Amino acid sequence: MKDMTKPVVRLMTSVLAGALLANGALAEEEYDTKRIVSAGNGVTEIIYALGAGDRVVAVDQTSTWPEAVNKLPHLGYHRQLSAEGILALQPTLLIGTQDMGPPATLAQLESAGVEVEALSIDFSAQSIEKQIKSLADILDREAEGEALWATIEDSLGAARAMAASYEQKHQKKVPVLFVLAMGGRAPSIAGEGTAANAVIALAGGYNPAAEQFHGYKALSNEALLLLAPEVIVFPGSTSNPGMTPERLLERMPALKQTPAGRHGRVVAIDGNMLLGGLGPRTGEVALSLAKTFYSEEDKASSNES
Repeated sequence: MKDMTKPVVRLMTSVLAGALLANGALAEEEYDTKRIVSAGNGVTEIIYALGAGDRVVAVDQTSTWPEAVNKLPHLGYHRQLSAEGILALQPTLLIGTQDMGPPATLAQLESAGVEVEALSIDFSAQSIEKQIKSLADILDREAEGEALWATIEDSLGAARAMAASYEQKHQKKVPVLFVLAMGGRAPSIAGEGTAANAVIALAGGYNPAAEQFHGYKALSNEALLLLAPEVIVFPGSTSNPGMTPERLLERMPALKQTPAGRHGRVVAIDGNMLLGGLGPRTGEVALSLAKTFYSEEDKASSNES
């Protein structure tokens, strides 16, 4: 007699799988996106750029753009979230990046029924595209996500073209330093593995500090002079109120002796855009910086990019 066990098992497995898929158990995870807490400025900016800002009920303290978020409750730094403050707002979903936390808070939120989505990030154009796609899928904004990335890609492409034209003509890239000077802390320089270094690269600049160290590091006057930046970028705007190119050079007199300092090529960007993953403004800022690096190489610049 023919053994019918294996065909029956295969049939039952297929039926069960079909039932699970129909119920969504094996399908892509779906989220209740009616009440969102967003942790990380890049994530918050993408949510708003996708047209889903009306679903956000609170953000972390790094989220300062667009202006509408400043009317929402701010629930602390994205690495130091409090479960009690979040749960009080009765959210359905917390969206952030893989560096939000602490883990105990995330576990407490999940046990209370809040879905938690931590997006992976690195500081690259590919990471921005991936975050936009992930958030567009979660928020059911696929068409908006494609349009948003296309706009960013156009700006990044224009910045690359400016950099390539300059490099072909001069056989070099423009050396750029990012100086983090905030509060009473000692100023430090951005090296490899930082969002600031990524923005410099996306704008077509060359960060000589990235070849020497990872993260942020305070440097001696001699080391700064040896790096010889032709442009200095620093965090300004709401992220660092009161800091101007003039004040930065006063605080770090050695920078006055660099090519950037001598020619007044010191430019501010919004430092908050470097926190919680690069967001939709990256293309615009990269293109603006590229124009500073290449189109206005002989002009002093102190305007914010």
